[in-house]
Amino acid sequence: MKNNIKIYLALVIVGLFSFNSCSNELDITNPNSPTPESFWQNEEHAEGGLTAVYAPLPTIPLFGRILTGIHLIHRSDIANPFPQSNVNDAGALSIRPENPRNREIYTEFYNMVSRANQVINRVPEIEMDEARKSEILGEAHFLRGLAYFYIVNLWATSPLSLEEASGLDDLFLPNSTIEATYASVISDFTIAQANLPQDGQPPKGEVGRATWGAATAFLGRSYLYTHDYTNAAIELKKVIDSGFYELNENYNDNFTEELKNTKESLFEIQYDGNETGAWGGAGGNVYRAQAWEADVAPRNYSSQQSFSVNQWVLDLFLNEQTVDAEEDPRAKATLLWNYPGAMIYQDVFTETMLGDDLNRVWNRKYLNFRRENALTPGSWQGATNNWKIFRYADVLLMYAEAENEVNGGSQNALDALKEVRDRVNMPVISGLNQADLREAIRDERVKELAIEGNRMFDLNRWGIAADRFEQNPEFRSNSLGTFIRGRHEYLPIPAQDVEANPNLNQNPGW
Repeated sequence: MKNNIKIYLALVIVGLFSFNSCSNELDITNPNSPTPESFWQNEEHAEGGLTAVYAPLPTIPLFGRILTGIHLIHRSDIANPFPQSNVNDAGALSIRPENPRNREIYTEFYNMVSRANQVINRVPEIEMDEARKSEILGEAHFLRGLAYFYIVNLWATSPLSLEEASGLDDLFLPNSTIEATYASVISDFTIAQANLPQDGQPPKGEVGRATWGAATAFLGRSYLYTHDYTNAAIELKKVIDSGFYELNENYNDNFTEELKNTKESLFEIQYDGNETGAWGGAGGNVYRAQAWEADVAPRNYSSQQSFSVNQWVLDLFLNEQTVDAEEDPRAKATLLWNYPGAMIYQDVFTETMLGDDLNRVWNRKYLNFRRENALTPGSWQGATNNWKIFRYADVLLMYAEAENEVNGGSQNALDALKEVRDRVNMPVISGLNQADLREAIRDERVKELAIEGNRMFDLNRWGIAADRFEQNPEFRSNSLGTFIRGRHEYLPIPAQDVEANPNLNQNPGW
């Protein structure tokens, strides 16, 4: 979280638990070391325990770098990663269960789950302000739901832990089903929605905390991902009707360092740019900043191999013009290519992108062009343009999708799609049947949301991931990776966890 939410030493206390298999004679209790029983005593402890649940979000393993840069962005049909061992493996289709970057994000999400379980279990017994207690529980359920939303979309069948661990049996859980995990996610977001204040403001007035709008939007998204389009439309419409959110006038205002937590943002990762922090997961003084620019910048501007963008994405932008016969303004806000006057950071595109790179398409979104290049000293952890997990534009597009599936080309679906397109002066779409409108909404999701981390999730929920890669092997021309149906839709469960847990099976295909 940002500095406006104090990081407590509760990070240590709310780990899994201490289990000592030695005999009673050898059991030694450190009187200076707090235990769960001695810690959860008052409102300050409740707040500290909750902060510990938030703590992993902006760190290197999750939205600080590894999750965002190389697992959410690189894996879809938009990106064409260059090979780089242990870093770009997931996107290059060469990942193995032993991959350390895979285990890092897996571990941090389960750290969030474990800490949330303690808050949910312990806080109800604390004597404190009841209104704030309700909010704390709502935030904890939101964060557990958020963690499992990503877990089920990244690893599919990982364990489902909903209780505070008290023994080895609570650690050696079997694989959950996708259906059971989504049921838990929906339950968590429903509880969060009921507990968080419906006033458009974050709890305690602290930006970065879970809100009613974020919980409701994620609830709608979860219903959409499980093909419960009726409930998805109902929940997403609540967000729309609340009046708390609207689109920024300028599309690119969503991705700069200067503008954060705008009226379009429902939930975003708060970076504070602490350059003295350490590289790693939550605990102590760690980086809480945008360190993934090197993973998405053109490779001439990065120490990483990064990726190019597949040509079909640029073609999709250029296939349609605004009502004034101009290029969709989202194209140059999202992509870099050889167009007149193109710049990369402070350099002329044609002077720095030579050979084959001159004809490739590259990412532009989220890059800090005020810097000389992606790896200006300090930029690994210094950039603070917050990662937008959920924008109002996505709410509108998901509502249009759900409404179209329920009512087929309804005016409500068209109106929501129109609101997104109106911002960038694109012509009105009308007169389409359900199937054609479905494709139009899917195309709009690419133009509005490319490089924002949800594309692979979309491909999986639509059931077309394998088809896209099998029919277009050029999508992995940089790495020559081959997409294997039934395998590469999801990541492998980390080998260390499978080996340590006799009840846990590896995902199919791995």
